[in-house]
Parts: sequence; C-alpha cells; structure tokens
Amino acid sequence: MFFYEGYICPVCGQKFKETDDIVTCPECGAPHHRECWKKEGRCHFSADHGTPRQWKRPEEPSGVPNAGPSSANGPQVAPPPAQDRNGRVCPRCGKTNVEYAEFCSYCGQELPPADWKSAPFQQTPPNYQPPYQQYQQQPGNPYYPGGYGEYSPIRMPVVDPLGGVPRGETIDGEKVEDIASFVGPNSAYYLPRFYKMAKTGSRLSWNWPAFLITPYWLLYRKQYVAGSIVLALDMIKTFLNAFIMGTFLYPQLDMSSTASMYQSMMSLAQSGKLTIYFAILSLMTVISLLIRVLFGLIGNALYRRSTVKKVKAIREKFDGASAGQSGGQDGYFRQALMQGGGVSLILVAISAGIVWFAQILFQTLFLYTF
Repeated sequence: MFFYEGYICPVCGQKFKETDDIVTCPECGAPHHRECWKKEGRCHFSADHGTPRQWKRPEEPSGVPNAGPSSANGPQVAPPPAQDRNGRVCPRCGKTNVEYAEFCSYCGQELPPADWKSAPFQQTPPNYQPPYQQYQQQPGNPYYPGGYGEYSPIRMPVVDPLGGVPRGETIDGEKVEDIASFVGPNSAYYLPRFYKMAKTGSRLSWNWPAFLITPYWLLYRKQYVAGSIVLALDMIKTFLNAFIMGTFLYPQLDMSSTASMYQSMMSLAQSGKLTIYFAILSLMTVISLLIRVLFGLIGNALYRRSTVKKVKAIREKFDGASAGQSGGQDGYFRQALMQGGGVSLILVAISAGIVWFAQILFQTLFLYTF
C-alpha cells in the first residue's frame, strides 16, 4: 500500500498506481498525474482554493489522514510519522523528505521543527550504517568524494548541501547540484529558499545578514555591483554626516564639558536655526535603514537571480567548449562553478578597511579642525 492508493486523478479519472509520476498542488495538496497537471497547467481544484470547498485529504475521526477509500476490512489508514529514520513526512502532501529538510521538496510546505526531546528512543539495527559511512560509498557524489571515514566519538548529523531539495530538481532551469557548487558555504540555507521562491514565484525571503551588514554581505557573496553601490552610499552618508557636524554644528557647541555640549545642542535644536541640518541627518539615517530593510527582504531573490545567471553562463561556456570532443568535462565544470561562485573574505576585509580609513579621514578633515 502506498500513500495515494485508491485515489483518483481529477483530470483523467484513473486510479493512481505506485509507479505513477504524481505531483501535488502546493496550495491544497491535491494529487495529479504529472502529465495531467501539465495538460491543465494548474490545479484541477484551483477555483476552490481559499474557500471551505478547498480539497483536503480525508481524515479519520482521530485526525489521522486516510490513505484511501474504505474497504471491507475498514478504512485503509497510513499514519505518517512527523519524523522517522528515513526522513520527515510533510503534513500537507504526505511525502517523505530528508531528515534535516526545512521545506517539503514536493509541495513547498514549511516543515515544523523536529522535537528532539520527545522523540522516542529507537534501537539501532545491527546492519545500520551511520551517515558518514553511507556517504563514503558514493564515489559519484561531488559533495562527499571521499567521505569522512574517521572515528568520531560523537555522531554529528551530516548536513545535506542541498538543504533537503531532491537531487535532479532544477531551479530556474539549472540543476540544484550546480547551484549548490556555485553557492558554496551555507548552500543548505540558500537552496531551499531558492527552490521555494522558484515554485511559488515569491521574491520576499528575509535574510538577517543582508539587513544587518548589507554591503559586506553583498561583497562576501560576490555581488560586486550591488555591494559597491551600497558601500558607496554608506561612504557618502559618512562624508555628509562628518561635513555637516564639523562645519555647521560642532563650531556652535560649547565643548567645555559633556553637559555643556548637550545643553548647547538642545538650545540649537529648540532655536530652529539649524533645523535644515538636523533634518538632513535624520533623512540620511532613514534612507540608510530603508536600504537595509529592502535588501533584507529581497536579498535572497537578488542572489538567486545572479547565481542562476552566472551558472547558466558557465554551463554554456563549457557546453560550447566540449562540442565535438569525446569525454566529459564535468570535473572542470564543477571546478569553474566553485571558482566563479563561493564567497570572498578578502573583499570583506578590503571594504571594511576602506570604510575605517574613510571615517578617520573625514573626522580629521571636519570634526577635529574647528
């Protein structure tokens, strides 16, 4: 018995077989034959989405999803566990995902975090192989070419570089394995988000580093144009801030003591003589915050578009170079992806040094000359 045994495709009216290629609607989870889905181009029940009539999997009174229609021996029930040794089951479509997946690879549903404390103890089978030994037997896997193989007193979980996205899938027409090679470090974070955005069409996905350290995150991920623009805007803000403070505000402050400085600053603000300069400083702060919020929201989408574009360019270059040649160039292609992508700590260090030098220079020119 499989998960959709007894169910009927709403398009062709045929019962599902275990060997059928079945896809589920990302909105309601209704199963379709892949060819039937392509034929209609949408979910057969799309008109009912968001209404009480929306398709849902039949449930038993106990709340356990029913695997199919009732039979002479009672309803056929398939209680999918939230997590087992083979992976995690999606609560929407019932498909099994890898153990550490954040999103369902079939319908895009966000999977709930695993409850490690309440998980029942499972006796390890006699022939069970730990993950680091399993990957050792995959010589064709580019992410685990030689495996670990060494003794470890603590069994650490092996993180899937694809973040739970199944191998063989594509993101905007490019293989997820190629995108993972290009992204490099922390690909397990980015690939599920790229995959979900590609499936749903959404461009919003919050990224904390893109919000907190916008120019450095962009340059770290080799987003040269966007990173340079944001860094230049930060430099202009630093310059204008030092210029206004050193030329118009500080010369009119009583710097004999800290209390006197704050008192004279309050007097200037209340008098309204320098309102325009205070407004400019406030406006620059608001603009800087809005830029950071914008990149926090769309940073992943921009990085995904740039990544796919560069992966496609590298692949087309290698496809053209290998035309008419015998033998594959997969190793060189993989190396080109890792060299063209990845991250750059050198750019982060250089940009941080430039910002530090500019701050010292502006302070010397404007803040310490009055």
